[in-house]
Amino acid sequence: MTTATGVGGMAALAGCSGSNDDNGGGGGSGGDKLPQYTYLNNPANYNPARHDAINLVGDQLKKVGLDTKVQVFEWGTLYTKITEEFNFSFATWSRGLGIDPGRRMPEQFHSSNTGKGQGNFTGYTNKDLDPKLMEQLQMKDEQKRIDTLFDIQKTINEDVPMHPIVQMPNIVAYNKNQVSGWTDHIAGYFHFEPMTNIEVNNSKKELRGSWAETLGTLSVLGYNNETKLIHQFEMLYDKLVRINSKLEADPKLSLATEWERPDNKTVKYKIREGHKWHDGEDLTPEDVKFTLEYIKKNEIPLYSTQWEMYDSVSVDGQWVTVNFKDPVGPVHKLFSNQIPIVPKHKWESRSNPAKANITEPVGSGPLQFDYWDKGSELSLKKYEDHWRPVKFNRRIWRIIPESSTVWSLLKKGTLNYLPYTRIGKQLNDNQDASNIGVKSAPGDGWWHFSQNTRQKGLDDKAVRQAAVNAIPKKAINEQILYGFATEGWNLVGESFGKFSNPDVKKYQPDDGVKAGKQSLKDAGYVIDGDGMAHFPK
Repeated sequence: MTTATGVGGMAALAGCSGSNDDNGGGGGSGGDKLPQYTYLNNPANYNPARHDAINLVGDQLKKVGLDTKVQVFEWGTLYTKITEEFNFSFATWSRGLGIDPGRRMPEQFHSSNTGKGQGNFTGYTNKDLDPKLMEQLQMKDEQKRIDTLFDIQKTINEDVPMHPIVQMPNIVAYNKNQVSGWTDHIAGYFHFEPMTNIEVNNSKKELRGSWAETLGTLSVLGYNNETKLIHQFEMLYDKLVRINSKLEADPKLSLATEWERPDNKTVKYKIREGHKWHDGEDLTPEDVKFTLEYIKKNEIPLYSTQWEMYDSVSVDGQWVTVNFKDPVGPVHKLFSNQIPIVPKHKWESRSNPAKANITEPVGSGPLQFDYWDKGSELSLKKYEDHWRPVKFNRRIWRIIPESSTVWSLLKKGTLNYLPYTRIGKQLNDNQDASNIGVKSAPGDGWWHFSQNTRQKGLDDKAVRQAAVNAIPKKAINEQILYGFATEGWNLVGESFGKFSNPDVKKYQPDDGVKAGKQSLKDAGYVIDGDGMAHFPK
């Protein structure tokens, strides 16, 4: 572990006011000083831009009066400290909502989901909000669902357990002499449809990318919902229904070729005939039934939102019927597209699937396992018998921590795409090179600023609002992200169109530090002579 207390000169870089007006607090004497807070940061070589942005935000938090120490950890340790140990005050990394703006809301904010390894790692609880988080999943009437999602956005924005620093676009950089055919998709260029559309022009027809750190597992039922693993599982496993780039359920992309909704609590899927697992075994409706019952029986955390939805699964010939406990709204975005179908003959003997050690996964998707040199390289190869095959022979991911090395190899053609292109100086400097292409499209994700509401002070939304006011979003976007992103203000961003509430409060006025101090003052907090905040007496 290393400790950083901020990037030298970053305050000047931000161009943000330090609000030297006065000590900005409520005047008089306050109670105890607020505790020191920790803001966990990733190493500079993992994500340089985010690393710098976190240091910059940390400096601004101090100016508001929140004694904040920025600490750097490698990704796996950082993630565990936040999601399982809750040993943090502030945290930032990339998050996304996927294809539906409401799907992850219960996971991230429901009061019952604050346990170890569950999705609500900020510990935020709001018993009045909980019913709305669940009801919006059941609403088939789109306008009623939008109205409920608007209420949810307004409440979350007011309580700010999590707030977007910047809305991130989907970006992919590639060697345009070798790769073409990208398709925009709100979930990203790694998604099923874009990945099966791209074409590769080199001698071995290999798509060659890189990631900054190694993969920890290849278990589709036991990973930490990390982007680097989602990219693999998206192509290794099939799903009942796929959502195309127009955000429509598309049978040409799906394991199910037909579906019916006899009522709002039942869905029937006709499973594609003649399809096989990567090891040659037949994929049958019984595999689908097994998958759904297996993840429910074992309460797989990754898919808790989904397995809590249904009561029973049955098979009749080629049809699988799922009976839900309650009505389900946009069922294909919330359910059919979420669960990877796994082979019964490989998983049924595993009694603790969330902890299973999987090194050679067997799926049925358009890419199959080739080899994994752990710590160095992962290769997936084309599954020739898939109904929607990829147009290349192999996809290789090399582990290369240094961004400058990655870009050098991309320009040479040794690599030919960056699967999760970092926005930063290297992208800005290299985007106009003659053989480099850059695709950018509105995305579903953002850099979140999350606060541990279990900690003293941060259990008060006035303190959380003060912290959010201090985030120098404009400086982060313009000076660290080179204007590729947009300033964040709502968890459901404008890329979701009518689902994004335009009327939620926007923080960060011209002087965010002053506004942050005012938030504390209004709630009775006091700033001492050293500029540090004290609890109200």
